[in-house]
Amino acid sequence: MAITAAVLHKLIKEPHGPTTVQTRDEALPLNEPVQNLINAISKFYGSRANKGYGRFEEDVLTYPTSTVLRRMFVVSDLNFVDGSKQLLDVLAGKARQAPLSKGGYVLMAHGDSDAGNAWFLVAIINNVPSNAVNEVTLEIEESVHVDVDNLRVAGRVNLTNWLEGSEQDRYLGFLKHRGDVADYFKYFLGCNVVVRDAEDTKRLVDGLRAFAHAENLDQAQEDDFLRRAHAFCAERSKAREPLSLEELTNAAWPEAPERLAQSLAASAVEISDGFVPDGRSLKSLIKFHGKAKFWTVDLDRRALRSGDAQYVQARGELILRNLPQTLKSALDGEVREGEDDGAGGRND
Repeated sequence: MAITAAVLHKLIKEPHGPTTVQTRDEALPLNEPVQNLINAISKFYGSRANKGYGRFEEDVLTYPTSTVLRRMFVVSDLNFVDGSKQLLDVLAGKARQAPLSKGGYVLMAHGDSDAGNAWFLVAIINNVPSNAVNEVTLEIEESVHVDVDNLRVAGRVNLTNWLEGSEQDRYLGFLKHRGDVADYFKYFLGCNVVVRDAEDTKRLVDGLRAFAHAENLDQAQEDDFLRRAHAFCAERSKAREPLSLEELTNAAWPEAPERLAQSLAASAVEISDGFVPDGRSLKSLIKFHGKAKFWTVDLDRRALRSGDAQYVQARGELILRNLPQTLKSALDGEVREGEDDGAGGRND
């Protein structure tokens, strides 16, 4: 990740209190501490599964952030620091409308990802008291550090995807928390959350399978894991309730939910938190479905474990065993007496 610019301002606000700002007039020097902090925030943001994704609102008068960013990175009539101050004013205005909101240090950064995409990151960070050992006296001293591990307010814009203008791209993301009072931050970003239930369900299914493969689970473990995930999601689907990825990770992989959350948060997956799972798309977690010209198969994963079905990968063949009597009788009626097994039907 290459960081090209960064700046830090302060949003001063306590719940039910007034809102003011303190600004910095110069960009931060891109020294090692600054780069380490931005990298830590980016890593934390990328590891969180509880994110919403969307696009900029079309109403730029109510949600002017996209206009400011366009002036900063497209029209280039607004430099990075001056643009960040305008964005801070937008943020302060949205915070005033949220009585319970709290302020903090507002970090804004611009750079390029390893994949070559330009991005803009904004996060509200805070210091927390801690202790450290004095290397000389070996005494315990009070100190402070930036609390990245409990970061709750952050968003990122994929500038490259935004400016390419694809109608399908969800180029804007932000952290989500259940019952969070930081909704004003979403309004500051001007994010129109785009939820596509079927698409996000398919992404989730792919993400769960990828995790199972990465963990090198045996067939029984993988089946159990996917069935737990399916059961949890199916309940939400039946009740038409939005899915919490945080709750899903705890239900599906209770032994290490954080590891599953980080896997689902991979940038290539980008699953939006809060969609209602699509029941039809969920079935592929526990069933294999295929259709050819002359047959259709709907196979439960447990059939492979029990031996009722066997997939011969080298030949691309699926062998079914323990056929139900009705099917066996129907097939027996199609096979001439004395024909070899698997000879097929009549030739008349």
